[in-house]
Amino acid sequence: MKMTALSELSITQYRTEHRVLISQVLANIGWERRYIDGQLQAIDAFAGDAENCRVFVASLSDHFAGYVSIQFYAWNRLAQIHGLAVDPSLQGRGIASRLVKRAEDFVVTKRGRGVYVDTPVTNTGAREFYLKQGYKQDYVMTAYYDNDLDGVTYLKFLDLSPM
Repeated sequence: MKMTALSELSITQYRTEHRVLISQVLANIGWERRYIDGQLQAIDAFAGDAENCRVFVASLSDHFAGYVSIQFYAWNRLAQIHGLAVDPSLQGRGIASRLVKRAEDFVVTKRGRGVYVDTPVTNTGAREFYLKQGYKQDYVMTAYYDNDLDGVTYLKFLDLSPM
């Protein structure tokens, strides 16, 4: 895809026609089918919970660019990013950063304290990305993704002070 200015990025709420596009992006990144299916199941559930869940999709010009899904938990006022992916041909342009910011803004509207996200310990790109977004590594979960694949959780507390 030709270089397109990020000012042309549009972020909107998920619609069912985005489901196949999300699946394609995840497959293009190299996700295993079981993880793609799990992500799509979560998105389907989130679409039915407009109170505590959001799925935002990004488009650059007319090209599907990526998505983020997030769930807010009222009991501890934290939210979890369940999925974040950007089309490989569009990575490195700030799209993921804008999607995460949109998800964080949703959490702020809920008066949430912060956001956490899990990723495989082997996903160095995601780990570096979250650190650049102000997240801190919190803990490692042994065998979280599979018997031989640990997960790592990153956490960011949000500033809720009045402007």
